[in-house]
Amino acid sequence: KMASCGFQQNIVLARKFFMLYKLCEEQLSKQVHYDFGLRNILSVLRTMGGFKRSNPQDSEVVTVMRILRDMNLSKLVDEDEPLFLSLIEDLFPGITLDKAGYPDIEAAIQHQTEEAGLVHHAPWVLKLIQLYETQRVRHGYMTLGPSGTGKTNCI
Repeated sequence: KMASCGFQQNIVLARKFFMLYKLCEEQLSKQVHYDFGLRNILSVLRTMGGFKRSNPQDSEVVTVMRILRDMNLSKLVDEDEPLFLSLIEDLFPGITLDKAGYPDIEAAIQHQTEEAGLVHHAPWVLKLIQLYETQRVRHGYMTLGPSGTGKTNCI
């Protein structure tokens, strides 16, 4: 599938992709909403292909690392995030990704939180951005977390 999307380094990158998901299944905590199976793999592959077509000048390694990070990080519980990031860094050594920025959305979030009298809390804003990114690539999603953390306001 990666080769059909134009990835020249498809064999090496597919091995990294497979290894990451295998390690995630083995090392991350067991959560009912975690999905490292075929459905998720196909969704990630479709997103990689779309990103590659819209950004042909970007490095293939950076593209794969970014998509794997962005499409999986938002669904992880807080305790698993450091381990997941460590696994990604180990599989893609020496590569540092910049944060994907959405200045228009972040400004709108700032405006809406002020208007609603809410506290502009950086971790909450991060979750909003992750929700936005998830909506772009998924048909359905669920928000999890303790009561009183803004899940309803986020949606």
